[in-house]
Amino acid sequence: MRILTLKRSVVPAVAGVGALALVVLMLPPGRAPSSTIAQSPGAYRLAIGGLAADGFAPTVSISKSTAYQGGAIEVKATNATAGQVTVLGRTYVLEPGAGNGVSGFVGFGTDDPPGPATLDISVTGIDGQATETTRPFTVLATDWTVEDIVLPPGPSEILDDPAKINAEAAQDAAIYSKVTPRKWLDTWAAPVPISQADITSYFGEQRSYNGGPPAGHHGGTDIGVPAGTPVHATNDGTVVLAQLTYVRGNFVIIDHGGGVFTGYGHMQSLAVTAGQTVKQGDILGYVGQTGLATGPHLHWEMSVGGQLVDALRWLDGTQGF
Repeated sequence: MRILTLKRSVVPAVAGVGALALVVLMLPPGRAPSSTIAQSPGAYRLAIGGLAADGFAPTVSISKSTAYQGGAIEVKATNATAGQVTVLGRTYVLEPGAGNGVSGFVGFGTDDPPGPATLDISVTGIDGQATETTRPFTVLATDWTVEDIVLPPGPSEILDDPAKINAEAAQDAAIYSKVTPRKWLDTWAAPVPISQADITSYFGEQRSYNGGPPAGHHGGTDIGVPAGTPVHATNDGTVVLAQLTYVRGNFVIIDHGGGVFTGYGHMQSLAVTAGQTVKQGDILGYVGQTGLATGPHLHWEMSVGGQLVDALRWLDGTQGF
């Protein structure tokens, strides 16, 4: 067996392996190289350090090893075609995206128990083999604030029909439970100019209506801006709901894929319809005060794998993405 050196070839860098590797052909004695060698299985080998027989092994990374209640993290795996993450009894899907890998988001609810947890991560490599790994994780407690709200007679009457409230919640939950292929871009944007607005109610706040006991957690972020302000899509996706609802008024939900959704409520009018594809920055409607609202503002919510999370954290980099 003699070795014929062909050339130096640039290959992807992996942990412990340089970017340059020597490509060689292993030829049987007396056989000269020809254009038919590449078509003859077993006639040659590609010698690259760190390369497994069937391809590079998957490499898993997480954006952070902690998350607050209402927070989220991103999980990525290179050299993979599919994957999933299980934590606290819930499973999140990793979707193929740009490049040779998969990624996805894991959300933590307002009522998730703070303390140690484990991320169980399973990915399918480009060789078709399954790889499983675990990562220690910690859920951090969030100090929820309490908001006292006095409703005038009109909006107050909305709270008198729990059947309609529950029906709307069930409709939203059914939408948020779905998983479709990835559509999102890596960077998320604000739906309205937040630097020029007031945050009138933060995600997760407990609320007392008309002197009643504090209960529940606010499912989104309320951004106070003038009526008529355009509301923009925070990322690419498909509109799956665009209609007048009982609590959130004129409400739009966008499916960004991978179990990630954003919702935009209380608008005075809508500029999109269900089934429409939107790009980041497209106008969805205009700020108003329809539904359970005491003044013009945008209710902006976000769901990951069925868990409502704090959308503001997706803008400031505190979650590692």
